Amino acid sequence: MRIHSSAHAAIRLEALLVMLLTIPFHACADGPSELASESPTAVDSNPAPPAPPPGTDSVVPPPSDTTTPPPPDPTPPPPPDTTTPPPPQVRCAFPGGSSATPQHVGIAFGPTHVPPPKLGGSFTGTQITATDSSCLLFDLEKARRANARVFISFTGNAQYNRDENGFSLDKWKRRVDRFRNVDLSSYLADGTILGHLVMDEPNDPHEWNGKTVSPAQIEEMAKYSKEVWPSMTTYVRAFPDYMKGGQFPHLDALWFQYLDRWAPLDEFIDEHFSEARPLGLKLVTGLNVINGGSKSSGIPGKRRGKNAMSADEIRSWGGKLLDQPNLCAFLLWEYDEAYLARPDIKAALDDLAAKARSYPTTDCSR
Repeated sequence: MRIHSSAHAAIRLEALLVMLLTIPFHACADGPSELASESPTAVDSNPAPPAPPPGTDSVVPPPSDTTTPPPPDPTPPPPPDTTTPPPPQVRCAFPGGSSATPQHVGIAFGPTHVPPPKLGGSFTGTQITATDSSCLLFDLEKARRANARVFISFTGNAQYNRDENGFSLDKWKRRVDRFRNVDLSSYLADGTILGHLVMDEPNDPHEWNGKTVSPAQIEEMAKYSKEVWPSMTTYVRAFPDYMKGGQFPHLDALWFQYLDRWAPLDEFIDEHFSEARPLGLKLVTGLNVINGGSKSSGIPGKRRGKNAMSADEIRSWGGKLLDQPNLCAFLLWEYDEAYLARPDIKAALDDLAAKARSYPTTDCSR
């Protein structure tokens, strides 16, 4: 009996060991045990706020900016610039010394573009192009002191007064306006300024992009000039037949000159002076001495294939032109020092100058 009880106890112990060996165990290093994985989910100790009612913005606005703004800059602003701007650049300093009232005799005579120091003596007149107010006043003062008279182009040649459509009155006016505020009153009052050349060769389509400048446009220019300078004479370089039929209440004079290709001279005089008479304008005539001579003159001109006038041509042709009525000036194209210094040319021009001085003293106003 005792042996039998021991055997049963051994059998029960063995069965208990088998049961214990069938229960699974996992190492902590391999992760949570299956028992742990089946534990209830932990609950957040800070519950979420209740959901907002429908239709309301759930975005929480940012907190207000509590940053303290920087203090204002105590530095005072810089003082205003009180520096006096430099005066406009003066290209031509006004001549020193005193000025006297000029004495004019006869009609103005001389080449165009005479340098101021060369005025006087036989050259009592010239035509200049105004490019700068200081230089214009310089030239006028030099002319006054030489007892010379001056025609002025305020607008320059055609390239400054045209656009793709030909002549531009607006451009021309802007060129005139550069000198609007220059005080010319004393030179007008004493006769130093003889007139304003409003247009040169309006009839030449090569100058105006294939077109011409009409007599009506010439009158518009003369009218504008009178608005700027009421007492200044206006004139145009054109042949009388081009101006035929026009009305010119603001234009004073017409300038045309002779050269050999218009020969014979007598026919030139008969045609142009007779056509000028109905226009009621004063006349400026003259000679193209540099390029208007005959082939027999023997003096080369400034342009290829052209000839300058000989002394005999100057005397003969110029003398006949100076015999015509209604003249107010006689201009030569143009100043060339080497040509004019020739003794024969100088003597011929002196003879014409003496004839111009024999005229009654007059200007070109109507």
